[in-house]
Amino acid sequence: MSEKNYHSRLLDISKKLDHVIEKLKTGYIDQKNQPPWFFWLLLSPFRDLKTVSKLQKGVSTFLTSEFLIPILPLLATVVGIPLSIPFDIPGWVLPVSAGVIGYGVTMYIYFKEMLNFNSKHFHLGAYSSLRKQEYDIFKPAFLDPEGEFYFKGVYDFVTASQSSHTTVERLIREYLHTEKTSYEAKIRSLEDKIKDNQVDFEEKLNEVSENSEELTKELYDFIDGLVADQKATDQEFEYVIELIKDINTLLFRIHNKGMTTKDLNILTGFTLYELKGSKLVQIEDVNTSGVSPDVMDLDDPKYKNYGAVKVINDNLDKPIFNAPYTGHIVVSHKMRIDQDDTWVYNFHFDESNTKAWHFLVENATLESREIYRLVHALCLLTLDFKGKKQKGAVSQ
Repeated sequence: MSEKNYHSRLLDISKKLDHVIEKLKTGYIDQKNQPPWFFWLLLSPFRDLKTVSKLQKGVSTFLTSEFLIPILPLLATVVGIPLSIPFDIPGWVLPVSAGVIGYGVTMYIYFKEMLNFNSKHFHLGAYSSLRKQEYDIFKPAFLDPEGEFYFKGVYDFVTASQSSHTTVERLIREYLHTEKTSYEAKIRSLEDKIKDNQVDFEEKLNEVSENSEELTKELYDFIDGLVADQKATDQEFEYVIELIKDINTLLFRIHNKGMTTKDLNILTGFTLYELKGSKLVQIEDVNTSGVSPDVMDLDDPKYKNYGAVKVINDNLDKPIFNAPYTGHIVVSHKMRIDQDDTWVYNFHFDESNTKAWHFLVENATLESREIYRLVHALCLLTLDFKGKKQKGAVSQ
């Protein structure tokens, strides 16, 4: 896929997801001033009655609008009164029954609207309770109080990067033109001095020549630095886009087939251990050489240099880097899964894997700690899917 298509995909993602993110953020603030969603549902027809009373667009518009919903119970009650006359039943039975049925139908309609992002009746409390898995996926990423996130921001950032290359070329041309003008002025000055003092000509000419070579060398060094920075920036964007694609694929897999610990290989091969007593017991070993032990005793001296053992024995909250042999890196990260369980996630990659090195070590455009938080969140999701049946599958 070309760089242009990457850019278009980001814009398409922002158009589809940013309004959902904004709706969730607005609902997250509004729900603090709203009653529980069940009572909000029961009171919905009564709130909309105020709107019905203000409708001034005629009977035809009224009958085809959503304002008919809140008065269904009243209409059903009125219709039930004449229906009860031919039957030998108390006059209040059919109207009351019709009113209750009408109210139930209204509740069903409002209930569907409370889970619809595009509806003015959308209620975050109902969404978080009835679609908890989706809500829990959105909440850590988009409702973080430390900052806001929109895909449009990523799109704008990439757009600015693409335009920066043109800006760099313009600055270089301006710089060269300025230097050329400066050199020409110096040469003209020297020519005037040659006419007045022929003896100093060669000395001055050599001085200018040396300065010119030095400035030229500095200029080329400056250009080489700009080109290298641009290439590094382009590579970083490619890595970020690949990571977004991998996360999108995983989200679709979560919906379609659920999630297991085997799906945790976002960047590299990995091993996953669970702390049980004084031992680390292996849960998964995916895309590695398979030499990692199944069980490691924390008190056994032969495992003392293993990163997974060190983060437990030294009670480290930050990842630890280990090189079990030349050219190979293992990054061990300890995670609290709940109050009682602790897991250790180990990234396995070679030094030549620049993508893994960029995300896990260099702490560049995307902070490394966000990658560790992402893996921690995915580990928590695997627990939610144990033993659960999945909904109907969808395609990307």
